Amino acid sequence: MKYTRLPLFILLIFSVMTLAIAQGWIPSGLDLLESLRNSVGEQWFWLVVFCIFLEALIIISLYFPGQYIAAILVILSSPSTNDVLLLSLAMVIATTAGSAVNYAIGRYYSTERTTKQISYKTLLPALIHSSGLAIFTFNWGLQRGTNKLILVAALLNLPYYLLIMVVTVTFGEQIIAATDNPIIIGVALLIWLFIAIYRDTKAKRTTAVVKATASS
Repeated sequence: MKYTRLPLFILLIFSVMTLAIAQGWIPSGLDLLESLRNSVGEQWFWLVVFCIFLEALIIISLYFPGQYIAAILVILSSPSTNDVLLLSLAMVIATTAGSAVNYAIGRYYSTERTTKQISYKTLLPALIHSSGLAIFTFNWGLQRGTNKLILVAALLNLPYYLLIMVVTVTFGEQIIAATDNPIIIGVALLIWLFIAIYRDTKAKRTTAVVKATASS
């Protein structure tokens, strides 16, 4: 259960939050968005940064649609070119801060003894969405991965967030809204769980073979 525990726990939290929203126990992201629509003022810039920071945090990111809300706020505020550039930088800083918190929490609970080096193969897909990066950085801390990855992720995120801002301002909220679809997140979590189960099963079989070889 080494690899399965984390995705199973995350999937459980996600399912509980989705059920709570469906039952009306907690407000949905759309309800929060409507409230923000009515309260956007001169502080929209920092509100966008705060939304991105919240979504960059593990667990919160599975419920709080930060990128969606940030996209709507940006569209409503009609930012200038300078605003887009500053927002891109500020959002990267906010995401990096969230990643650092996730990594620190994972590192605190880590039982690994050796430091794992940067893995671009697993990092790059995680950069696509804040929720994926939140889960990845927490898991990276659990694996006792090198903290240099947080800086690398920030450098890679800078052109990516600039692209997101340009696309948001140019094409509107429809494209960004698709990235916060709970079905997409749920399917991604299920895929992660199945991969983890496969890795645990494979590791268990390898251990059994080693023990059988040793005993013989």
